[in-house]
Amino acid sequence: MTETTSKLIDLIQSGKNILVCGHMRPDGDCIGAALAMRRICENLGKTADAVCDADKPVSFAFLPDIDRFCKPRKKSYDVFISVDCANEKRLGAYSSALEAAEHAVDIDHHPFNPKFGDINVVDESASSTCLIIYELFKDTELIDRQTAELLYTGISTDTGHFMHSNTDARTFSAAMGLMELGLDIGRINHDIYCNKSKRKIKLTARALDGMEYYAGGAVALMTLSLADLGECGCTSEDTEGLIDFAKSVEGVKIAVSMCEQEGGTVRVSLRSVEADVSAVAGRFGGGGHKLASGCMVSGTLDFVKDKIVSAAAEALGVAK
Repeated sequence: MTETTSKLIDLIQSGKNILVCGHMRPDGDCIGAALAMRRICENLGKTADAVCDADKPVSFAFLPDIDRFCKPRKKSYDVFISVDCANEKRLGAYSSALEAAEHAVDIDHHPFNPKFGDINVVDESASSTCLIIYELFKDTELIDRQTAELLYTGISTDTGHFMHSNTDARTFSAAMGLMELGLDIGRINHDIYCNKSKRKIKLTARALDGMEYYAGGAVALMTLSLADLGECGCTSEDTEGLIDFAKSVEGVKIAVSMCEQEGGTVRVSLRSVEADVSAVAGRFGGGGHKLASGCMVSGTLDFVKDKIVSAAAEALGVAK
């Protein structure tokens, strides 16, 4: 057990009310990390809540303890554990809970994290936050089978099922260690990647049918309006993973997915095989990783499309 792990365990055991919080618009790594840390707290004999500033994610309904997610039971917490949050702003409405807590922990793998905790476990070389949590607690008895399933889900989704360039020996070592705890890998992989609703398949078909190409085919763009979501019976959450289709097209170097939001904003996701899309997102107030980033931009779909495509082409050093 490392010194950091020992300090973290001591802090959890000393806490009265513990809140584990992930980022807004949670993905698999965020949800897996938050629920895994909640279980680890409970395995230490403590009661903890796991939340993020969002509705309970339907696409991860198969995960253990998902019914306990986004259901805070206390008005205040003395220990606040942030997972997968690049900065305090990503906590959304729960940033006030961070400020009110006596002790804070920051566990994350995003670059430029300001390390806002009393205990900071920030490793941008880690492929996922769930990988960091696994490495923190692998030499303890605190990772049971359900916790292993949560951590595997985060590791798998943040590496694109081990296909992204952030997949390394550490990632495979962690996956092996988690499998040894008795995971049904076939079932979990099916739940993550294959068990899609009919409405999401309909939305996927619409997104693919409307895909556009720029910069000589180096930039692929998918756009979905509020009308598209409504007609397919979907929400913004159902767009998760669609960008991978754009990224998989031959010749595409930057993939862009844009989804119109209520209130006159557009959520933009960017993926790349070589260009630094975090720099592109940063120009619009967003951020993330070099090959996977995002931002929220005010304006119509057409307005945002023009701005983002121009920035993506510029990042590649080619004409729009």
